[in-house]
Amino acid sequence: MLCIITPLFMYSCLNTDEGTDRTAADEQEEIDTVISRLVKSGYDVDTTALGSYYVMNKTGAGEFPKTGDTCYVIYTGFFLDGTIFDASYYHYTDSLFKVIFMKDAMITGFNEAISLLNKGAQADFIIPSKLAYGESGYMEIPPYTPLGFNMKMKDLKPKK
Repeated sequence: MLCIITPLFMYSCLNTDEGTDRTAADEQEEIDTVISRLVKSGYDVDTTALGSYYVMNKTGAGEFPKTGDTCYVIYTGFFLDGTIFDASYYHYTDSLFKVIFMKDAMITGFNEAISLLNKGAQADFIIPSKLAYGESGYMEIPPYTPLGFNMKMKDLKPKK
């Protein structure tokens, strides 16, 4: 599904070379443009309690993660222009990122995204910078940069 939705996220005005010049207004304009494109393309875009946006591509089955549960997630992280900045397949031969829900250090938006996925669920998320790296940015992620994630919950093991 990433190859279907990612082109709709692409926003030609994003210039990561000038990331330090980005403002909260730039970020909001970028998010609004992408959300508008998704809606016009027929996607049902929902908003989380904290303010991330998501499209549920496939519903899963069973329980949703609780604090301390072990989640096995396949993810691809990308800027809204489609550029991939991280992916679980970069780090793991089986592509499975193992995370202890709400115990391992994650950005707030990633934790919130995981909370919406049960086993087998797959979704695309747009996480505003306030739930990621904010006005400071981090490494190659410029300030005020929303992040896109395609995520699939492959397995979920309850806390022992």
